[in-house]
Amino acid sequence: MNTRADSVIGLAKVLFPFLMGVAGVLLLALPVRLFGGAMPMPIIPLAVIFFWSLYDPLKLPASSVFVIGLFQDALTGGPFGLWSCVYLMVQYVVLSQRSYFLGREPQVVWLGFILVAVGAAISVWLVMSLLAGYLLPLWGLSYQIIATICFYPVMGQGFRKIRRRVMQEM
Repeated sequence: MNTRADSVIGLAKVLFPFLMGVAGVLLLALPVRLFGGAMPMPIIPLAVIFFWSLYDPLKLPASSVFVIGLFQDALTGGPFGLWSCVYLMVQYVVLSQRSYFLGREPQVVWLGFILVAVGAAISVWLVMSLLAGYLLPLWGLSYQIIATICFYPVMGQGFRKIRRRVMQEM
């Protein structure tokens, strides 16, 4: 096969999880309303980082996770570096527990995602409350994390199919 084509395919495999995270940030920042605004947009980059850190961590290095977080902060107007720190903590926790979760049933992985997502939400809420100088209401972020948790099984299934078909068959 052509070496140029091989190098392009190799680059696409390396960049694909990062580009999924960037696309998730773009969807999160767009004024999209799910179900007529009845449901907040899930935090897709959180699901992307959890999944790829668990199943193929070499394809999503810490530098990519850091850039995804900075991009989210820039687009959503959050404190610069907040989501980078949260996403790097998520990646660290997932990598430290990776041997436990690999080979487990999807429900066990989902439970792990729930714990990580709640921890990420609490971290964001605490930092934002500290910066505001008072305890912020929990409702908005809580609804968003609930939406993220509810959609993770669907996103995870889609990520598995993408990983199997695109990443391993290319």
